[in-house]
Amino acid sequence: MAKFHNYYVLCPLIDQKSFLGVSRDKDSGNVLVTLGKNVVNKYRLSDQKQVGGWTSKDHITGTVVYDEEQDSYVGVFNNNTIKKWTEDSENLDKVKKYKFPLNILKLIRRQKQPPLIIFSNGNCASLPYAIENRKTYESKSILKDGEEIIDTFCLTIGKTDFLCYVTKYKKDDQDRYEIIHCQIRDELGDMDKFKLARIKVTRLENVYVVGELIVTSNNKYFVYILWNDSKMTVCDVETKQWEVVGTVPWISTMSPVSLAYMEKDHLILFGNNLDNDGAVILVYNVLLGIGSYRYPMKMYSDNAKLYCIKKRILLEATNHIGMLPYVLESNRNLSSLLGSHEIGKDEYTKVAHWAKTKDPNYNVNNEIKELIKYGLTERSICAQLITPLLQKNSADKIKKLLNNFRDIPESVLSVLLRHAINLLRLNEVDITDKEAAVSLFNDLFHNETQRQSQLLNYVLQISFSDALLISHLRELLMLSDTLFLMSYISHLLTDPLIPVGVEMEDKLCDWCILLMDAFYQQFVMTKDEKVTQVLENVLNSVLYLTNQLFKIDKFLPVLNKLLNGKSTDEYNDEKLSYSIEMMEI
Repeated sequence: MAKFHNYYVLCPLIDQKSFLGVSRDKDSGNVLVTLGKNVVNKYRLSDQKQVGGWTSKDHITGTVVYDEEQDSYVGVFNNNTIKKWTEDSENLDKVKKYKFPLNILKLIRRQKQPPLIIFSNGNCASLPYAIENRKTYESKSILKDGEEIIDTFCLTIGKTDFLCYVTKYKKDDQDRYEIIHCQIRDELGDMDKFKLARIKVTRLENVYVVGELIVTSNNKYFVYILWNDSKMTVCDVETKQWEVVGTVPWISTMSPVSLAYMEKDHLILFGNNLDNDGAVILVYNVLLGIGSYRYPMKMYSDNAKLYCIKKRILLEATNHIGMLPYVLESNRNLSSLLGSHEIGKDEYTKVAHWAKTKDPNYNVNNEIKELIKYGLTERSICAQLITPLLQKNSADKIKKLLNNFRDIPESVLSVLLRHAINLLRLNEVDITDKEAAVSLFNDLFHNETQRQSQLLNYVLQISFSDALLISHLRELLMLSDTLFLMSYISHLLTDPLIPVGVEMEDKLCDWCILLMDAFYQQFVMTKDEKVTQVLENVLNSVLYLTNQLFKIDKFLPVLNKLLNGKSTDEYNDEKLSYSIEMMEI
């Protein structure tokens, strides 16, 4: 689920029609804003302050980008001229010009590679090659008559670069859209036209496109299309397969909608609200096909430019560039999704041609297949199959079977935890003996050959519901088991030599909190010194972790100064090895 913070104004707009776009600067916390035909400014996102900028008498006609390879800035001027300059350049009118015989559409920044020049006729070239051969550079257009490029995207899969366009043209007085994709040759940066392919954007119904976006994910690239009936479709460009993602709620599709990629299967949409009396920013989950959050706006801007940079949404508003910081969370509960899914009614019948299916390329337990035939739920199947394996003490088979389930009942989870602890035979271990306990904990985590330790570490990584699990823990676990688990978890969280990932660390904190809640009364009532010592160790672990956060908080300003090339020393006359005196002559 996404959450938005306060809305800020990054900078005012000179003229909305002349605004050309936003791009990333060499400093990750800054952005380049091409405000108009003659102004490029650099802004810091953290405090919305201008930290640099340039002006030019020549008209800027494309978004200025940063060239990582040459450590310079590159811009398009007067539609057919390239200029390159450094950060300390003061007058762009004195910078060397590189004039081309073709009009230039835009520049695309690439990581650890020179930028890519996209020409208006659809061809492309690497910046150094294009500049070197600019006087003789001519190429046949890959676009049809009247066809224009409305979106571009360059991505790298393995060591190969690919370029993808979304184009628009008129046919029968209607707008038609196509997807063009092609491999880019390494040295020249131009298209390998033998591998150029086109995909038509069509649907059977009488609908039209109101928004589109090119996205890359898992070494693949997709094109999302939003239609005026609020349906979102996606095309896998590599396989040319189309799928319906879902229906987009809360936003009017009677006018153009702007789209941008957020992260983790989420898109950002900006458009009119359903009443057409304001605007709305929508977070749309393409994995579930639902809207997860919306942010109301007062004014709608037609075809507004939309970006997501450094956990911030940058929006072209009517008279300014707005900035909306966000946090994207993944919760275990589904309460935040209630009411976010609108049921859409299909208006046409899809005819499917059934063919003989191939065998799946994954193995499913035969016992699971049999139980699925009876219509049993995943939780019921898990409970039925795990119990016999617990009686046989088959740790390997238990772990292998658990890999088939995503929804494990809390009753089964508590039994698994109790079983894993019993396998370790902890009656012989004194957890108050610090050296012996640390040695045991290290063996449990690092010695993955032991089936007992494997099962315990695996169980601690399974997601659960606190409210459902707490009663089972009180029923099955003994106080000694709880003390061992809390000691083991504290050791995993604080030992720097144990490589605990972020997700497992989150699970371990949840387990520790749950054990404290479940056995709180026993901790308060008992006077056993062992309980006191374990609780003190947990407290020390919490203090240690919070102190590390405080140290990071103090170190961040120093790190920021170092990144900006500023000195971190605080000068003090008493610390200097010399003295300074002022004399009047």
